[in-house]
Amino acid sequence: MWKKFSLISVIFALLMTALTACGDNENSSANDENANKDQQKLGKKQVTLATDTYVSNIGATYVVKQLLEEVGYSVTVNETDVGIEYAGLADGSSDASVGAWLPTTHKSYWEEYKDKLDKMSMVTEKVELALTVPSYMEDINSIEDLVNNKNNIGEKLEWDITGISPGAGMMEMTKEKVIPSYGLDKDWQLQSSSGPAMAAELKAAIDKKEPIVVTLWTPHWTFNEFDLKMLEDPKNQYGDPDNVYAVSRKGFKEDSPLAYQIIDQFSWTKKQNQDVMFSIQSGMSNEEAAKKFLENNPDFKEQMLESAKSE
Repeated sequence: MWKKFSLISVIFALLMTALTACGDNENSSANDENANKDQQKLGKKQVTLATDTYVSNIGATYVVKQLLEEVGYSVTVNETDVGIEYAGLADGSSDASVGAWLPTTHKSYWEEYKDKLDKMSMVTEKVELALTVPSYMEDINSIEDLVNNKNNIGEKLEWDITGISPGAGMMEMTKEKVIPSYGLDKDWQLQSSSGPAMAAELKAAIDKKEPIVVTLWTPHWTFNEFDLKMLEDPKNQYGDPDNVYAVSRKGFKEDSPLAYQIIDQFSWTKKQNQDVMFSIQSGMSNEEAAKKFLENNPDFKEQMLESAKSE
């Protein structure tokens, strides 16, 4: 009888071992299948985001970087001049950008490279360009006030308009359209510098309550810190406000499908952008400012990652 019992025990043990092995194999297969699905969603895990050197686009880029890394991508940011940015997207050395100002500011770059790019969704609505002054310059409200040299504003500024880097779309528009259209080219000169240098000169003038005219746009952190006004443009030479779009190289959607989806649904307001820009200007790194924004806006983060969770 004991022999029978022992035999039954052995058979039972063997059966349980087989069942356990079967279960382990099934779990392993299920895990492998899930891993394969995750890999298919992610596709190519190395993603390069392109941005120009202007803090409005840098802030957006680093927030997107954080979102992509959240779901498993390894992200590099390629920060360069706007012309090189578009060329890099077109030749595939960068994957995507969330800083295409269209249809006006980046028109020349878009026209040159659009056949090699995919235009994605709108990131920010109605961003504006304008010659801008501190609000305490009460008598200067329009570009025409510069033309008419109201209150000897030209002599006070030595006929200089403080600009940003020469390759910027706004600089091109100011030099090629705004200045000649208003006849400013008779006396005024557009001085190139950089975004940070322009902001530094603006701050220095405001600290002394001196006059200054700069090329500026929204969103920009200076509107958080200073009381500024954009000059009226009665000839509408800067055009109607642009929208900011995401763009990608051809084939990015197929190579990294989830990254494409997250970028394609990324959108935020000018105020949200300015909050990140202001954090950067206040001394935070780009990474820290983006992380702080997402920590302070969990609903926004969840919304932007919706595509990752719905797959």
